[in-house]
Amino acid sequence: MVEELHQAWDTGTLNGGGTLSLDGGRGLRATTSNPRGFVQKLAYKADGFLVSQIAKLKPADLKEPPELLRDLTAFASSEGYRAYRKDPSDLFPAPGRIDLKKRWLAPHRVGFTEWNWQSVHPLIFKEIEHEYRSHRDNQTALLRTLDLRIKGRPMAILVNGFSSGHHLMERVAWPIREFHRVGISVSLFALPFHGPRGHAFPPEWPQQDTAFTIEGFRQAIWDLQTAIRAMREAGASHVGVVGMSLGGYTAALLATVTSDIDFMLSYIPIASIPDVMNDNDLVPGHGDMQRTLYEGYREQLVPITPVCREPTLAPKRIAIISGEFDRLATVQHGARLADHFGTELVRFPGGHIVQNRRAQAFRKALEGFQHAGVLPRRRWLRRKKR
Repeated sequence: MVEELHQAWDTGTLNGGGTLSLDGGRGLRATTSNPRGFVQKLAYKADGFLVSQIAKLKPADLKEPPELLRDLTAFASSEGYRAYRKDPSDLFPAPGRIDLKKRWLAPHRVGFTEWNWQSVHPLIFKEIEHEYRSHRDNQTALLRTLDLRIKGRPMAILVNGFSSGHHLMERVAWPIREFHRVGISVSLFALPFHGPRGHAFPPEWPQQDTAFTIEGFRQAIWDLQTAIRAMREAGASHVGVVGMSLGGYTAALLATVTSDIDFMLSYIPIASIPDVMNDNDLVPGHGDMQRTLYEGYREQLVPITPVCREPTLAPKRIAIISGEFDRLATVQHGARLADHFGTELVRFPGGHIVQNRRAQAFRKALEGFQHAGVLPRRRWLRRKKR
């Protein structure tokens, strides 16, 4: 089934249905709407600056294109890769009973309670075990609640974007008021190698090593399933996962792995890691070398690409939100995800950094879950006059 989906993706939906061109070392640029007002132009230019700065990031272990090509070729012929491609349904096993530690946080900390647990998912690629396990902080998963009451209320687990995940930053980054407005409690989840789970910039994951990138997503899904169980056992009436950017991709991936979530919202998401690199000319090399690397990464990441996997949730349980002037995770990425999951794409007139009018988009998506019967409507209680 994965091969059929990948073939359909190649022929019809790649880069919004356009033709791929890497001639002269320039990737195909996904188009956005033309900004008109001051805020829209600011959002557009801010994203342009973001893309230019990402292109300048040079990880300490950065490899030259010929070496990357050799690594891709060797990886494709490895035993671990054959096991990885054999059956996509076995990629994301459900974690068994894991010992969770819960503690109350001091008043000056972000949140009310914190759950943490040892995160040691079963690796497929044994050859990177030493390197992967050597990151000690990444072996502790974290989940912080921003509401004192959990029992009897819906809970949204918020998943951070790339190079974020610090609790104070996440508290500001999300429109928490919109969740509370419809009666949803909120908790903050940290992706592998992000926030308290990593100290490098840029983060160690995702990275050029394909095996390492794959294992990072497998760990993220492993930890999210544990977080969902923790919130259910704490008494949450409904549990959903809401991801931003890289977290939006991860949330969409989760919606192809398990049906044990009541709703999934993917905000300013990417639909494909190689495609967002191609869109923004971030694939190393030039000309034929750049094309070969792009196609190699895209092929090898098919089993962990949401639009190449069968959804496990009904369309009414899924919402996708994209910014019309987003130049990193363009609106085409959101459209591909919405089309794949059979749901409506909610748009807002903002970008990846300047998220103009995002509150209205979240309101529409969250109230859409209520109208569809996925989430209960909030009951407003009036105090009786004495």
